[in-house]
Amino acid sequence: MQPRPPFDRTLLIPIAIGVVSILGIAWIFLTGDLTETFNPPTAFPTAMPFDVGPLKTEAASLFPSATPAQDETLLTTTATGPVAYPGPPDAKLASTSTLVTESRPTPTPFISPTPDQILPLAAGRRYDDTDPNIAYDRFWIALKNSSTVNEHKGTIHASNSVGSEASFRFSGEGFLLGYKRGRSFGTVTVLIDNQPYSFHEQAYDLVWRSPELSPGDHFVQIIHQSGESINVDYIEIWTER
Repeated sequence: MQPRPPFDRTLLIPIAIGVVSILGIAWIFLTGDLTETFNPPTAFPTAMPFDVGPLKTEAASLFPSATPAQDETLLTTTATGPVAYPGPPDAKLASTSTLVTESRPTPTPFISPTPDQILPLAAGRRYDDTDPNIAYDRFWIALKNSSTVNEHKGTIHASNSVGSEASFRFSGEGFLLGYKRGRSFGTVTVLIDNQPYSFHEQAYDLVWRSPELSPGDHFVQIIHQSGESINVDYIEIWTER
């Protein structure tokens, strides 16, 4: 067995220098990375503005429409929470409220004969405004409500249109024209056999009396001459004053 050669101590110096050199190089690289200043990238404006608003999502219908439109616009909502399922497109909530309206009295429909269809009213009787032998044009309405309960048989015929006309025939020497007074009552022209007479409700007490006429048949026209309205309550035919 050969003896181990003695270690050359002169080699320790080069080895030590090499280790120190490696450690020094490593230290330089390490300290250089730590001391390097971070420079953030510079922002450059672009030609198109960028929207930095809240995040938005598009909610599309889960079921296709039976009749799709040509231009469909997606509903856009702000993403503040989960989007609830809206239900089928045709689903409707039942109404839980009920509208209650107050019933108001309405004019009573009345079909009036024409002047050539009426028969003469006989003397000695009082005729209600609804008598079939009194003719009214289309601008008159028959009223029967709480405001007419005190009138003859609880009804009147009223006109709210200037120029409207009612007519009747009678056999006798004169007649009484009963009506309902009111602030809006206008002026009435009465034609008896084409002879005009005029009166206003303030000049009489609920009744207008015709002049004395010759016995026989006569034709009477009641015309809304002026004012807001006129009305007829009844007609009474007499033979003597």
